[in-house]
Amino acid sequence: MDTVAVIGSCDTKAREVAYMRELLEAWGLNVLVIDVATGPGPSENYDISREAVAEAAGASWETVKTKTKGEKIEFMTKAVAVMTRNLYQEGKIQGILSAGGLQNTVMATSAMRALPIGFPKVMATTVACGKKTFDLVVGDKDIVVIPSICDFTGLNMVTRQIMANACACCAGMVKHAGTPLKKGNRLVVGITLMGITNTGACAAVDELERMGIETLGFHSTGVGGAIMEQMAADGLLDGILDLTTHEITQEYFKAGFSYGEDAKYRLVKGVQHKVPLVICPGGLDFIDFDTKEFPPRMNERIYMYHNANTAHIKILPDEAEITTERVVERINRIDYPVKLLLPTDGMRHNTRKGEELYCKEVDDIILGKLRAIKNPNVDIITVPGNIDTEEWGIQAARYMVQELKEAGKFTE
Repeated sequence: MDTVAVIGSCDTKAREVAYMRELLEAWGLNVLVIDVATGPGPSENYDISREAVAEAAGASWETVKTKTKGEKIEFMTKAVAVMTRNLYQEGKIQGILSAGGLQNTVMATSAMRALPIGFPKVMATTVACGKKTFDLVVGDKDIVVIPSICDFTGLNMVTRQIMANACACCAGMVKHAGTPLKKGNRLVVGITLMGITNTGACAAVDELERMGIETLGFHSTGVGGAIMEQMAADGLLDGILDLTTHEITQEYFKAGFSYGEDAKYRLVKGVQHKVPLVICPGGLDFIDFDTKEFPPRMNERIYMYHNANTAHIKILPDEAEITTERVVERINRIDYPVKLLLPTDGMRHNTRKGEELYCKEVDDIILGKLRAIKNPNVDIITVPGNIDTEEWGIQAARYMVQELKEAGKFTE
């Protein structure tokens, strides 16, 4: 019989945990309740005690409980991830579920992120509301997030229904899907894209698929590129066509639609594992911001509206110097053969002469600094045209295939 791990603070949320256990068991599933309580009161309705969770991370609860509240939460967040990963590797759990507020969400989703893509993960949380962003909850994993509507302060008409839905969601995945992601026999390439490079990216996808290569698209808006990097590190990708490295530019501003903390992994994790790589400067020349949260110096900038809420803004020459240098630094650390493709007519759509985001000075700075890279492992190739065209995408795909051939991964 399949088993679902339920993570909860079994001192203050014992009734909610017991309710979820009752539902899951009624649907023919075993339940393994993991207690992550950090308060001074006693816990109940658990199968794995907080003492056991602490021991899994190499500490005794007697030592942990003397720490401050913040320190205890930080420790238990790491410890429950270790415990859950161990249970998964031992084949003892087939799904994971939790419900709670911020504290419980942080700890439970830390455990969920320790598990592979495809493994059933469900979080009913108070955090999924308002202006809060989902990177706090899901990170780089496929966690199903259900807004709690009201706080989990016991059992009532709302919390019963929300938890029932969460339990049914997890149970359905465990019984009818729930297979951790595994790579098949086909070569798999990850490609980064946004709406501003979509035409070129789709043409590249079609060309790669035509040659028998499975292609996964990752949206370069704060977390997509980082997820791609992690999947490459996990051995799920045979190559990376990094068509849209926009997140590295957005990282400098630490704000905006495409900003994400995990941008620090861009051109890093895949490189560390020497994954065959083709780099392109897609989107390095602009930033995207909410129209109510524009960056400074807007009187100096050219921009266009992407939609009613978001504007695409060309970066300024001094910003181009700084942001491109960040890209150059990462490329200079690459210690195996890769290709860097540079366009002659724009790094995204709307950037050719006469179009809204055309600025030759900025483009020349970015492309000039990239063209000056001296790393002997980097083959710098000029591809005529604009990145966001079918012709450019097809050429990029062919260079990706060439890179796979040189790495011994592709044979015709």
